[in-house]
Amino acid sequence: MSDFTNASEYEKQFDPRLYLETYFHLGSGSLADDFLRFTLGNFHKTFTEGEVKGTTLIDIGTAPSIYQLLSACEYFQDITVTWYTNRELQELQKWLNKDPGAFDWSSTVKHVWELEGKRGMLEEKEEKLRGMIRQVLLCDVSKKNPLEPVTLPKADCLISTVCLEAACRNYDSYRTALKNLSTLLKPGGHLLLAGDLGANYYEVGSNKVFSLPVNETFLRKAVNESGYVINKLVSFGKPEDAGYDTSDYEGFYFIHAQKC
Repeated sequence: MSDFTNASEYEKQFDPRLYLETYFHLGSGSLADDFLRFTLGNFHKTFTEGEVKGTTLIDIGTAPSIYQLLSACEYFQDITVTWYTNRELQELQKWLNKDPGAFDWSSTVKHVWELEGKRGMLEEKEEKLRGMIRQVLLCDVSKKNPLEPVTLPKADCLISTVCLEAACRNYDSYRTALKNLSTLLKPGGHLLLAGDLGANYYEVGSNKVFSLPVNETFLRKAVNESGYVINKLVSFGKPEDAGYDTSDYEGFYFIHAQKC
């Protein structure tokens, strides 16, 4: 078995639109209700604390999601988003192009606006994010330069949510991916990670999509050994009364680290 998920195999299993429809209508009662509230709340808190800011931000494994960038666009002027498969890119491009068939992010955007204490048209938030996105690039975390063949100036911040657990088939490759990502980041630059704890899979339609089951102990060690210092690691356990079974996850995590 390869150390990293093969793009063509992943594309066969992972339907990005079905994934969005299943998990990202906030308030629908899916496990992502808990995940979105946890993750968006931590992004908002981290950015408003004032330490994480700058000019350039790279999001690793963006497509087909934008939720992780809704707070970030208030603090960075140059955002690069990335994709791994063509189906993911196509779904992201629909949103970027304001295609009538694009996924409706309004429930998630509304939640972020409420966190920020803002009023007005939700479309303003999405337009601001679109305006900050300068590049859409292919990303492969198995490569020393994950954006190969493009080489960018070192970024002030990297974000990656629910990405490395899908891309890395074992714990050694997860560490390798973290080290590869560090080549994109300035010394002292910020790394923000979020994802599932203990998940071996999540369901997209009839398919069970692979997830590497990580825990807090592993994450602390892997991040530290890959050239970062952890400033904050926050976790949230699966509620006892959770009524959904589309994943065997045990909780969620959020990490703020800095490159040494």
